[in-house]
Amino acid sequence: MADDSQLYRVPDAMQKLRMSRSTGELIASTEITAGWHHSAGNDPPEYGYSATLTVAACTRSMLGSFPQLALGLVLDTPHKRIGANAITTLRPLARLGLPTAFAVVDRAYTDQAADHFARPARALGFKLALDYKVGQRGVQGSAHGALLIDGSLACPLMPRRLANATTSLDDAAVRTPSEELTALIAAREPYLLRLKQSANADGAIRLQCPAAGPSPSLTCPRFDRLHQRGPSRPTAVDLTDARQRAAHPGG
Repeated sequence: MADDSQLYRVPDAMQKLRMSRSTGELIASTEITAGWHHSAGNDPPEYGYSATLTVAACTRSMLGSFPQLALGLVLDTPHKRIGANAITTLRPLARLGLPTAFAVVDRAYTDQAADHFARPARALGFKLALDYKVGQRGVQGSAHGALLIDGSLACPLMPRRLANATTSLDDAAVRTPSEELTALIAAREPYLLRLKQSANADGAIRLQCPAAGPSPSLTCPRFDRLHQRGPSRPTAVDLTDARQRAAHPGG
């Protein structure tokens, strides 16, 4: 988990550009690599250094508590090299053989250029858990015909109700979803593009249409027509299995 919200302050006497009482000359802090830190909210900015921390997190419930183990730290000028500093803390973890499951980050990284954070992080083997702002939720764009929905590529024929399930929702509605919203998000799963090949040396991955492969998650007449797929043999469907029901043409 990466966080750049920590601030290491420079002493008050050396923070701002000010006038010397004895000479009348303008003087400034000797910390030439420090800068003004603007945190969320209406508080005035503070002068100092920003710390990017990578902290180990537990993904399973455990009895008792455990310390938050810091695995990486970079001090830098506030709001500079945000993505690159996070990658600096993540890169040694892979070399040490530590688990590279999920990298959970705050909104400072959501707006980073892909080459500065997302692509290098995925090339190291991490899956990203991003926090989107209100205006970034729902359908975010498209790539090669696939829809980008809340950070995942999906079939363009996903029902509009599912694709727009999170559009314009506020933070409270997303972080504490209702039963209806939870069901809508879960119903997106069969439409998401599936991983066909993991990241190569350049960090590129291959995805495939959810209607392709020996175990498609949905049926697509367009895909069958383009690939000349013949009629399938009758198969038994377990009606208690939501995935089998959704994959069947009758669904």
